[in-house]
Amino acid sequence: MVISGIYVETIPGQADHAAEKFAYINGVEVHHIHEGKKVILTLETETVDQSYRTAETFKEIDGVLAICLVYTNFEDEPYYQEAAGAR
Repeated sequence: MVISGIYVETIPGQADHAAEKFAYINGVEVHHIHEGKKVILTLETETVDQSYRTAETFKEIDGVLAICLVYTNFEDEPYYQEAAGAR
């Protein structure tokens, strides 16, 4: 499981609209909307690649200006488990 904390900057007044759209994306949980322009969310996926592909779809949502990855926890990601076992 890959868990990422993401901060999304939107056009002022568009955060609520963007948050509604994020809620329809599998693995996304919106945690906070700030000042009508900032959305704080987490994204849970099975792999790093899936996380990246999902986050890329955020760009297609009207009003989204910037996406900032704040943290990622990928201890259980299959690729990293295989790499650790190869040592």
